[in-house]
Amino acid sequence: MAFNAGPLPKQAVALLTGKAKVTTYESTGGKTTSKFAAHNLTLMSAIKPGSTIHDNACGAGTISRHILQNGPSDVKIHATDIDQPFLDVLSEEAAKNEWPVEVSNQKSESTSFADAFFDYDIMNIGIIFMSSGGLDATREMHRTLKPGGFAVVNCWKDITWMLPIILVHKAFRGETTPFPAPPINWTDGKQLRKILVEAGFEESKIHLENHEVTTVLEEGDEFRGWVEKTWAYLAGIGGWHEVDGEKWDEEVDMLAALLKKQPGTKVEGGKVTMTASQWVAVAEK
Repeated sequence: MAFNAGPLPKQAVALLTGKAKVTTYESTGGKTTSKFAAHNLTLMSAIKPGSTIHDNACGAGTISRHILQNGPSDVKIHATDIDQPFLDVLSEEAAKNEWPVEVSNQKSESTSFADAFFDYDIMNIGIIFMSSGGLDATREMHRTLKPGGFAVVNCWKDITWMLPIILVHKAFRGETTPFPAPPINWTDGKQLRKILVEAGFEESKIHLENHEVTTVLEEGDEFRGWVEKTWAYLAGIGGWHEVDGEKWDEEVDMLAALLKKQPGTKVEGGKVTMTASQWVAVAEK
Protein backbone atom coordinates (compact mmCIF):
# COMPACT_ATOMS: atom_id res chain seq x y z
CA MET A 1 0.00 0.00 0.00
CA ALA A 2 1.37 3.39 -0.97
CA PHE A 3 1.13 6.22 1.52
CA ASN A 4 0.23 9.79 0.67
CA ALA A 5 2.64 12.70 0.98
CA GLY A 6 3.90 13.69 4.42
CA PRO A 7 6.60 12.58 6.83
CA LEU A 8 6.13 9.13 8.30
CA PRO A 9 5.72 9.55 12.08
CA LYS A 10 8.50 7.96 14.09
CA GLN A 11 5.93 5.77 15.83
CA ALA A 12 4.97 4.28 12.46
CA VAL A 13 8.51 3.80 11.15
CA ALA A 14 9.15 0.69 13.25
CA LEU A 15 5.80 -0.77 12.16
CA LEU A 16 6.08 -0.08 8.43
CA THR A 17 9.74 -0.44 7.46
CA GLY A 18 10.88 -3.52 5.55
CA LYS A 19 9.64 -6.84 6.91
CA ALA A 20 7.91 -5.05 9.79
CA LYS A 21 5.34 -3.79 7.27
CA VAL A 22 4.44 -7.39 6.50
CA THR A 23 4.19 -8.33 10.18
CA THR A 24 2.01 -5.30 10.89
CA TYR A 25 -0.41 -6.19 8.12
CA GLU A 26 -0.49 -9.91 8.83
CA SER A 27 -1.29 -9.31 12.52
CA THR A 28 -4.17 -6.91 11.77
CA GLY A 29 -6.14 -6.89 8.52
CA GLY A 30 -4.28 -9.97 7.36
CA LYS A 31 -6.07 -12.07 9.97
CA THR A 32 -9.37 -11.12 8.38
CA THR A 33 -8.31 -11.59 4.77
CA SER A 34 -6.83 -14.98 5.62
CA LYS A 35 -10.26 -16.09 6.82
CA PHE A 36 -11.72 -14.78 3.58
CA ALA A 37 -9.18 -16.79 1.61
CA ALA A 38 -9.88 -20.02 3.49
CA HIS A 39 -13.61 -19.64 2.86
CA ASN A 40 -13.24 -18.69 -0.79
CA LEU A 41 -11.20 -21.76 -1.63
CA THR A 42 -14.13 -23.91 -0.44
CA LEU A 43 -16.42 -22.39 -3.07
CA MET A 44 -14.77 -24.45 -5.81
CA SER A 45 -14.35 -28.18 -6.20
CA ALA A 46 -11.03 -29.41 -4.82
CA ILE A 47 -7.98 -28.12 -6.68
CA LYS A 48 -6.80 -30.80 -9.07
CA PRO A 49 -3.31 -32.31 -8.82
CA GLY A 50 -0.93 -30.91 -11.40
CA SER A 51 -2.72 -27.56 -11.56
CA THR A 52 -1.00 -24.29 -12.41
CA ILE A 53 -2.23 -21.55 -10.08
CA HIS A 54 -1.87 -17.77 -9.99
CA ASP A 55 -1.71 -16.31 -6.47
CA ASN A 56 -2.59 -12.88 -7.83
CA ALA A 57 -1.67 -9.75 -5.80
CA CYS A 58 -0.30 -12.33 -3.40
CA GLY A 59 0.97 -10.21 -0.51
CA ALA A 60 2.89 -12.56 1.76
CA GLY A 61 1.27 -15.57 0.09
CA THR A 62 -1.97 -16.14 1.99
CA ILE A 63 -3.57 -18.04 -0.88
CA SER A 64 -0.42 -20.08 -1.54
CA ARG A 65 -0.21 -21.13 2.11
CA HIS A 66 -3.85 -22.22 2.28
CA ILE A 67 -3.53 -24.24 -0.91
CA LEU A 68 -0.33 -25.97 0.18
CA GLN A 69 -1.72 -26.74 3.63
CA ASN A 70 -5.02 -28.17 2.41
CA GLY A 71 -4.65 -29.13 -1.25
CA PRO A 72 -2.51 -31.37 -3.43
CA SER A 73 1.27 -30.93 -3.16
CA ASP A 74 1.95 -31.46 -6.87
CA VAL A 75 0.85 -28.03 -8.06
CA LYS A 76 2.77 -25.07 -9.45
CA ILE A 77 1.98 -21.67 -7.97
CA HIS A 78 3.05 -18.36 -9.50
CA ALA A 79 2.79 -15.64 -6.85
CA THR A 80 2.85 -12.04 -8.09
CA ASP A 81 2.59 -8.63 -6.45
CA ILE A 82 4.22 -5.18 -6.65
CA ASP A 83 4.90 -4.71 -2.92
CA GLN A 84 8.47 -5.96 -2.61
CA PRO A 85 8.67 -6.43 1.20
CA PHE A 86 5.79 -8.91 0.98
CA LEU A 87 7.42 -10.71 -1.94
CA ASP A 88 10.71 -10.92 -0.04
CA VAL A 89 9.02 -12.63 2.91
CA LEU A 90 7.22 -15.11 0.66
CA SER A 91 10.38 -15.83 -1.36
CA GLU A 92 12.36 -16.64 1.78
CA GLU A 93 9.69 -18.98 3.14
CA ALA A 94 9.15 -20.68 -0.20
CA ALA A 95 12.88 -21.37 -0.50
CA LYS A 96 13.20 -22.53 3.10
CA ASN A 97 10.23 -24.89 2.86
CA GLU A 98 10.85 -25.96 -0.75
CA TRP A 99 7.37 -24.88 -1.76
CA PRO A 100 6.41 -25.13 -5.45
CA VAL A 101 5.98 -21.35 -5.55
CA GLU A 102 7.65 -19.00 -8.01
CA VAL A 103 7.59 -15.38 -6.84
CA SER A 104 7.82 -12.37 -9.14
CA ASN A 105 7.16 -8.64 -9.04
CA GLN A 106 4.40 -8.06 -11.60
CA LYS A 107 1.39 -5.80 -11.95
CA SER A 108 -1.88 -7.70 -12.01
CA GLU A 109 -3.08 -5.54 -14.90
CA SER A 110 -0.22 -6.63 -17.17
CA THR A 111 1.64 -9.89 -16.55
CA SER A 112 4.20 -11.85 -18.54
CA PHE A 113 2.17 -15.07 -18.55
CA ALA A 114 0.99 -16.65 -21.80
CA ASP A 115 -2.64 -16.90 -22.85
CA ALA A 116 -4.54 -19.82 -21.28
CA PHE A 117 -1.72 -20.51 -18.80
CA PHE A 118 -3.52 -21.02 -15.47
CA ASP A 119 -6.07 -23.50 -14.18
CA TYR A 120 -6.92 -21.15 -11.31
CA ASP A 121 -6.38 -17.41 -10.81
CA ILE A 122 -7.11 -16.33 -7.26
CA MET A 123 -6.94 -12.74 -5.99
CA ASN A 124 -7.61 -11.96 -2.31
CA ILE A 125 -8.66 -8.33 -1.56
CA GLY A 126 -6.56 -6.91 -4.37
CA ILE A 127 -9.03 -5.89 -7.06
CA ILE A 128 -10.04 -2.66 -5.27
CA PHE A 129 -6.51 -1.30 -5.73
CA MET A 130 -6.33 -1.96 -9.49
CA SER A 131 -6.67 0.51 -12.36
CA SER A 132 -9.90 1.04 -14.31
CA GLY A 133 -12.04 0.00 -11.39
CA GLY A 134 -10.52 -3.47 -11.48
CA LEU A 135 -11.36 -4.11 -15.13
CA ASP A 136 -7.77 -4.23 -16.43
CA ALA A 137 -6.75 -6.87 -13.90
CA THR A 138 -9.92 -8.89 -14.48
CA ARG A 139 -9.30 -8.90 -18.22
CA GLU A 140 -5.79 -10.18 -17.55
CA MET A 141 -7.22 -12.94 -15.36
CA HIS A 142 -9.54 -13.96 -18.18
CA ARG A 143 -6.74 -13.88 -20.77
CA THR A 144 -4.38 -16.06 -18.76
CA LEU A 145 -6.97 -18.64 -17.67
CA LYS A 146 -7.44 -21.88 -19.56
CA PRO A 147 -10.94 -22.65 -20.85
CA GLY A 148 -12.71 -24.33 -17.95
CA GLY A 149 -10.40 -22.57 -15.48
CA PHE A 150 -11.62 -20.63 -12.47
CA ALA A 151 -11.10 -17.07 -11.28
CA VAL A 152 -11.76 -16.22 -7.64
CA VAL A 153 -11.82 -12.53 -6.75
CA ASN A 154 -13.20 -10.62 -3.77
CA CYS A 155 -13.64 -7.13 -2.37
CA TRP A 156 -14.60 -5.56 0.94
CA LYS A 157 -18.31 -5.24 1.72
CA ASP A 158 -18.06 -3.68 5.17
CA ILE A 159 -15.16 -2.99 7.55
CA THR A 160 -15.98 -2.15 11.17
CA TRP A 161 -12.76 -0.18 11.68
CA MET A 162 -12.88 2.03 8.57
CA LEU A 163 -15.35 4.70 9.76
CA PRO A 164 -13.50 5.16 13.09
CA ILE A 165 -10.25 5.76 11.18
CA ILE A 166 -11.97 8.47 9.13
CA LEU A 167 -13.37 10.08 12.28
CA VAL A 168 -9.93 10.17 13.93
CA HIS A 169 -8.53 11.68 10.74
CA LYS A 170 -11.14 14.46 10.91
CA ALA A 171 -10.63 15.08 14.62
CA PHE A 172 -6.86 15.51 14.51
CA ARG A 173 -6.10 16.55 10.93
CA GLY A 174 -9.08 18.82 10.36
CA GLU A 175 -11.72 19.14 7.67
CA THR A 176 -9.47 20.89 5.11
CA THR A 177 -7.80 17.60 4.11
CA PRO A 178 -10.66 15.09 3.77
CA PHE A 179 -9.94 11.38 3.95
CA PRO A 180 -10.03 10.25 0.30
CA ALA A 181 -13.18 8.41 -0.67
CA PRO A 182 -12.85 5.26 -2.80
CA PRO A 183 -13.31 6.17 -6.49
CA ILE A 184 -15.54 3.09 -6.93
CA ASN A 185 -18.31 1.77 -4.69
CA TRP A 186 -17.59 -1.91 -4.05
CA THR A 187 -19.94 -2.42 -1.09
CA ASP A 188 -22.94 -3.85 -2.97
CA GLY A 189 -21.06 -6.38 -5.12
CA LYS A 190 -22.31 -4.86 -8.38
CA GLN A 191 -18.90 -3.59 -9.50
CA LEU A 192 -17.36 -7.01 -8.96
CA ARG A 193 -19.94 -8.74 -11.16
CA LYS A 194 -19.79 -5.93 -13.74
CA ILE A 195 -16.06 -6.14 -14.37
CA LEU A 196 -16.11 -9.93 -14.59
CA VAL A 197 -18.77 -9.78 -17.31
CA GLU A 198 -16.96 -6.98 -19.14
CA ALA A 199 -13.73 -8.99 -18.96
CA GLY A 200 -15.37 -11.84 -20.85
CA PHE A 201 -16.78 -14.21 -18.21
CA GLU A 202 -20.31 -15.44 -18.91
CA GLU A 203 -22.77 -14.12 -16.33
CA SER A 204 -24.34 -17.57 -16.00
CA LYS A 205 -20.95 -18.93 -14.89
CA ILE A 206 -20.38 -16.35 -12.14
CA HIS A 207 -21.30 -17.19 -8.56
CA LEU A 208 -21.39 -14.14 -6.24
CA GLU A 209 -21.99 -14.18 -2.51
CA ASN A 210 -21.25 -12.19 0.62
CA HIS A 211 -19.52 -13.60 3.67
CA GLU A 212 -18.77 -12.24 7.14
CA VAL A 213 -15.94 -13.05 9.57
CA THR A 214 -14.95 -11.85 13.02
CA THR A 215 -11.72 -10.77 14.68
CA VAL A 216 -11.59 -11.52 18.42
CA LEU A 217 -9.03 -9.81 20.65
CA GLU A 218 -8.39 -9.71 24.37
CA GLU A 219 -9.47 -6.36 25.76
CA GLY A 220 -6.41 -4.47 27.01
CA ASP A 221 -2.90 -4.72 25.56
CA GLU A 222 -3.77 -7.08 22.70
CA PHE A 223 -6.63 -4.88 21.51
CA ARG A 224 -4.68 -1.64 21.83
CA GLY A 225 -1.70 -3.15 19.99
CA TRP A 226 -4.00 -4.21 17.18
CA VAL A 227 -5.51 -0.71 17.04
CA GLU A 228 -2.09 0.98 16.92
CA LYS A 229 -0.88 -1.25 14.10
CA THR A 230 -4.13 -0.74 12.19
CA TRP A 231 -3.77 3.05 12.53
CA ALA A 232 -0.17 2.83 11.35
CA TYR A 233 -1.13 0.75 8.31
CA LEU A 234 -4.28 2.58 7.20
CA ALA A 235 -4.01 6.18 8.44
CA GLY A 236 -1.49 7.02 5.73
CA ILE A 237 -4.28 6.76 3.15
CA GLY A 238 -5.30 10.19 4.41
CA GLY A 239 -1.75 11.54 4.22
CA TRP A 240 0.64 11.77 7.15
CA HIS A 241 0.61 15.07 9.04
CA GLU A 242 2.89 16.63 11.63
CA VAL A 243 0.18 16.24 14.26
CA ASP A 244 0.33 12.46 13.90
CA GLY A 245 3.79 12.27 15.44
CA GLU A 246 2.89 14.78 18.14
CA LYS A 247 -0.40 13.19 19.21
CA TRP A 248 0.05 9.58 18.15
CA ASP A 249 -1.11 8.05 21.44
CA GLU A 250 -4.18 10.29 21.55
CA GLU A 251 -5.10 9.26 18.03
CA VAL A 252 -4.73 5.58 18.86
CA ASP A 253 -6.73 5.96 22.07
CA MET A 254 -9.54 7.72 20.23
CA LEU A 255 -9.57 5.02 17.54
CA ALA A 256 -9.80 2.32 20.21
CA ALA A 257 -12.68 4.09 21.95
CA LEU A 258 -14.60 4.61 18.70
CA LEU A 259 -14.07 1.01 17.62
CA LYS A 260 -15.70 -0.29 20.78
CA LYS A 261 -18.84 1.73 20.00
CA GLN A 262 -19.27 0.60 16.39
CA PRO A 263 -22.36 -1.44 15.41
CA GLY A 264 -20.02 -4.18 14.17
CA THR A 265 -18.21 -4.48 17.51
CA LYS A 266 -19.12 -6.41 20.64
CA VAL A 267 -17.27 -6.04 23.95
CA GLU A 268 -18.07 -8.91 26.27
CA GLY A 269 -16.27 -11.09 28.78
CA GLY A 270 -12.99 -9.24 28.41
CA LYS A 271 -12.93 -9.72 24.65
CA VAL A 272 -13.48 -7.35 21.72
CA THR A 273 -15.14 -8.92 18.68
CA MET A 274 -15.20 -6.98 15.39
CA THR A 275 -16.87 -7.99 12.13
CA ALA A 276 -15.83 -7.52 8.53
CA SER A 277 -17.44 -8.81 5.37
CA GLN A 278 -16.61 -9.45 1.74
CA TRP A 279 -18.18 -10.01 -1.63
CA VAL A 280 -16.59 -12.95 -3.41
CA ALA A 281 -17.07 -14.12 -6.96
CA VAL A 282 -16.11 -17.46 -8.52
CA ALA A 283 -16.14 -17.32 -12.31
CA GLU A 284 -15.52 -20.17 -14.75
CA LYS A 285 -14.00 -19.38 -18.13
